[in-house]
Amino acid sequence: MSSVRLRRLQADFEKLQDYVTRHPRLQLIQAEGNPPERYQLEFRIKSLRQVDNDLTEVKSHLVEILLPRNYPRTPPQCRMLTPVFHPNIAPHAICIGDHWSAGEPLASIVARIGELIAYQSYNTKSPLNGEAARWVDQNVDRLPLDSVSMVLDEAPPEAPQAAPVAPKAQTAPPAAPVAARVAPTAPRAAIAPRAAPAVATAETAKPASIVFQCAQCGSKLRVSAAAAGKKVRCSKCETVGVVPSA
Repeated sequence: MSSVRLRRLQADFEKLQDYVTRHPRLQLIQAEGNPPERYQLEFRIKSLRQVDNDLTEVKSHLVEILLPRNYPRTPPQCRMLTPVFHPNIAPHAICIGDHWSAGEPLASIVARIGELIAYQSYNTKSPLNGEAARWVDQNVDRLPLDSVSMVLDEAPPEAPQAAPVAPKAQTAPPAAPVAARVAPTAPRAAIAPRAAPAVATAETAKPASIVFQCAQCGSKLRVSAAAAGKKVRCSKCETVGVVPSA
């Protein structure tokens, strides 16, 4: 193995370790090699799985990433170890897009996979799963399924957020904590795959999603209304931009 390849693999490993450690929805399950050439990661992101003829909401997914001999001249080989119902995900491969550059770090590929799983990114024109592509065309208003940001500086630190809630609940009047806890339940129910009628009635006061144009390539992007003000990645040109308010 050349010294150039060794340095690249080591740099990818260190950056990926840092990214996964700091992102609350990711976990590095396994890394094989010294430096690693094969990874297994867990994504704790809301998505769909097809069981017989039914779609089930799933919040944990295992992904394998293999760095081939010609990497980084050729892109990583990515596949799901647990099934996901998505237009651009098949049992043998995850389509991470046509835009690949040898300078792109491995952590960026992991972020792109997370956006696919969350249905923040999809391509129904040349799908790996035609049935999932048809489902997307019929349920665009319910996407994305998860508004998590894969851009690290916008990733919500979930564990620290829980700490400030307790003291506020102790000092507020008795009715205030109840309202604070009940309010989030409506958006969660609206995302459930089998609750389409509830989406139309529960979200009448505000839009379920925001449609805007990428500042770089002009492509239309659709994200959840909860993502307003957060950073997202364009599925066409990979440019990171800020979601405008509804």
